[in-house]
Amino acid sequence: MGTRFIEVDESRRDEPGVRKGDRILTVGDQSITQETWVRVEAYDDLDPTVTRDVHLHTFAVPGMEVRAGAARDDEDGSGEFETRLVPSVQYYQIELGPDSLNRLHDALKPFIAAARECEPPKGRKARAK
Repeated sequence: MGTRFIEVDESRRDEPGVRKGDRILTVGDQSITQETWVRVEAYDDLDPTVTRDVHLHTFAVPGMEVRAGAARDDEDGSGEFETRLVPSVQYYQIELGPDSLNRLHDALKPFIAAARECEPPKGRKARAK
């Protein structure tokens, strides 16, 4: 997701988002570990120049999935599998700043206007084996 590490001077270690890290330097067959300080910065996944007020958003996109059912006995005994379309949902996460979030809302406006608000779906109980 939209996160980058920017090396900063040790004098900035008390600033928000600054963490201690390590850098491994390898020359030939020798390696050393060097202490370093980095600022962790979230950025908008659509516009990497945006770093203020960036938040992680989760959304779901409905779709249809092809599923194979039990074998169907045909007259010739081929026993082909039946296929059917069943509703499915794919979940996504994206980090967006305010402008990109507004673009997402604008793109969804006609669909939201035609829809009705409802409660989130309840989790399914696992079947006993």
